[in-house]
Amino acid sequence: MLLLKNKYLLDIIASVMFFTRIPVNWSYFSNKPPDLTQAAWSFPLVGLLIGLIAGLIGDLFIYLEQSIFLSCVISITISVLLTGAFHEDGLADSADGLGAGGSPEKINKIIHDSRLGTYGVVAIILGLLFRLALIQALVESGYSLVSILSIAFASGKLAIIFTRNFFKHSKFAKIGSIVGKVSHKQLVCACLIWALPTLLIFPFLGVFFGIIFTISVILILGIKAKKVLGGITGDILGAIAFLTELTFLIGNTVVIGI
Repeated sequence: MLLLKNKYLLDIIASVMFFTRIPVNWSYFSNKPPDLTQAAWSFPLVGLLIGLIAGLIGDLFIYLEQSIFLSCVISITISVLLTGAFHEDGLADSADGLGAGGSPEKINKIIHDSRLGTYGVVAIILGLLFRLALIQALVESGYSLVSILSIAFASGKLAIIFTRNFFKHSKFAKIGSIVGKVSHKQLVCACLIWALPTLLIFPFLGVFFGIIFTISVILILGIKAKKVLGGITGDILGAIAFLTELTFLIGNTVVIGI
């Protein structure tokens, strides 16, 4: 057993364990349960890691002179396998519940139903198609898959922290007992982890548009969840993370050629 005393390393390991399917034996590193509220600062770091792995594999295929389309599909597939379609599941469940409407109890029941409904299927198909089209457009304009996916996934993880801090959780949500509101210090740290590589890679105007679009997504879904469920849930956070990845990509796609 390798018990780590460095809380920053433990935070990163806890986040990797939460957001990915990478096998982690927590008891090997600590005899205390993971604290995801404390680890929240490292969420964008895990997003960077997921994008790095998926992007490198896709860029390797581009280097081997495979088509950009195929390389993008491979990268997206790797990212889904790495995360177990974590945020995609949240998007589908949220679309089913919010699309169906009804009482808070009915919406919550639909969200937690393991069966996929029409709204969920449509949301997943459109979401993945948009992701593929946007990533391909950015690759064709000169960006690497590593840079695109790393920053997009880090953006989604950062959006989770902001949403969790500014919207209370629903009485139906388990997320309140898993991830609480983070301190200003953690929030600043998470923002710096996201901002430094982002501003080095993407143009300021694209980042600005991405932020504006992301704020819109957080407000629209957060307010909607508060209205119909009394607050956010884990699935709502997953949907916000997925849509934030898209809004960041959209923000940088619209400035291509400007």
